[in-house]
Amino acid sequence: MRRARGFTLIEVLVATVILAILSIMANRGVAETRLAVERTREHMTRVREVQRAVTLITTDFRQLAPRPVRQLVGDGYRPALQRDPNTIDLAELSRQGWSNTIGTPRGTVQRVTYLLEGTTLVRRNWIVADATLASQPLSRDLLTNVESVEIRYLNSGREWQSEWPPLGAAPEIALRLRPLAVEILIVLSDYGEIRRVIEVPG
Repeated sequence: MRRARGFTLIEVLVATVILAILSIMANRGVAETRLAVERTREHMTRVREVQRAVTLITTDFRQLAPRPVRQLVGDGYRPALQRDPNTIDLAELSRQGWSNTIGTPRGTVQRVTYLLEGTTLVRRNWIVADATLASQPLSRDLLTNVESVEIRYLNSGREWQSEWPPLGAAPEIALRLRPLAVEILIVLSDYGEIRRVIEVPG
């Protein structure tokens, strides 16, 4: 009679150990792949956030309108573009080209303010250009993980300065005066420096 052939106990144990090692390697590979996908997704989300913020800032300054607005109180006016170091605002400006797709009764000039709240760059805008104390701005968190923001303005003498309107400009001119260009430097904790130089038409 022929003897029945089978696996010995040692062969079964060896096969079991090999299968366990392969399973561990497969699970680790799946976990690493999942982690890489998650990191890629987070990176792309962050890239889109930065791109949207830079695009909106560029559009605002590129469409800078020579349109002063009324003071919140009194009969005075604020310049079309204002950067006062005594305020928390990084810049306050009037921009044209505000789309009105639903045809509401309003103008196309929008008053916009940028400021840094903690590590978040915030954009505020009003639904009317000449706002009052009763007008509440719409606030939008534009960019997170911001360490600092610097904005400089190129005057007619081709000199960069951090305040606007330029010191010494006649009041009636300063209200509508626009720079030749605007330089924006944003420092992010994860991506470092982002610098943009925006030419102001007109």
